[in-house]
Amino acid sequence: MERVIQSMQTREVLSDPRQIRRKDGETYYEDITIYPLIANGVEGAVIRIDDVTEQVRLQEMMIQSEKMLSVGGLAAGMAHEINNPLAGIMQTASVVADRLTRNLPANERAAAEVGTSMEVIHAFMHARGIPKMLNRIQESGSRAAKIVTNMLSFARKSDAILSSYSLAELLDQSIDLASSDYDLKKQYDFKQIEIIRKYEKNLPLVPCEKSKIQQVFLNILRNGAEAMQEMKGEGKVENPKFILTLTLEEETEMLRIEIEDNGPGMNEATRNRVFEPFFTTKPVGKGTGLGLSVSYFIITETHNGKMNVESTPGAGA
Repeated sequence: MERVIQSMQTREVLSDPRQIRRKDGETYYEDITIYPLIANGVEGAVIRIDDVTEQVRLQEMMIQSEKMLSVGGLAAGMAHEINNPLAGIMQTASVVADRLTRNLPANERAAAEVGTSMEVIHAFMHARGIPKMLNRIQESGSRAAKIVTNMLSFARKSDAILSSYSLAELLDQSIDLASSDYDLKKQYDFKQIEIIRKYEKNLPLVPCEKSKIQQVFLNILRNGAEAMQEMKGEGKVENPKFILTLTLEEETEMLRIEIEDNGPGMNEATRNRVFEPFFTTKPVGKGTGLGLSVSYFIITETHNGKMNVESTPGAGA
């Protein structure tokens, strides 16, 4: 009412773009325009409300696509610059481990030449925890190499031949994979999450890369499960659940996949950055921030699809 009164007092047209309205768990955007009117000495106003939800989502998708295009070139350059020294680190750590921990003839000869033995060297190394240090170097190198591989995926399109699959079957298989994921089971039992399936019948097969699409499903399921686990630990959600929906959009002849959870949701700032590479809300060391970025690239670039997120704080995603 304050804006209406202001418009009437100043006799100016006032606009409030992109106002958020929530209905049935969905988020809508509206442009509200107030026109002051005076007729026969009576003041009033006309309020016009335009639903701009689709325009806003299209703008967000275009902005995201532009971001990913610019990031692609940057990521490729960074990945190549990192790859060479990283390979040197991992190879050197492997050679050091071989020369200090294995009883190879060359190692034994070198030890004898300096007046010692491999047994003495082994005893010293174990006493100082050196084998564990070398293992940590190799594990850290492997983790960094995986990040580099993900970065490179932004800059190159896959040449794999697409095959036709049932997305319902791929989604169910991904749930089975998530249920047996050791890293997830260390924190909680994925099987305790309720899975509600809303699959439209007689859906057509979709040409896709099976492993890539399952990677996308796993990334989304893993993120949702981790978020719901945090809320469960805080006592804010008793029954974590996923609602999986598969439908055919007849106008576009595209299959629509919705993966909904009842986790903590996201504020607008987080939602706008969720597909950015290396953006994460997890503590340092808990995530690379590449999972959803790679997923976005797989869907939009490799499969010519669309991917977006709808979420509000406290209402899941």
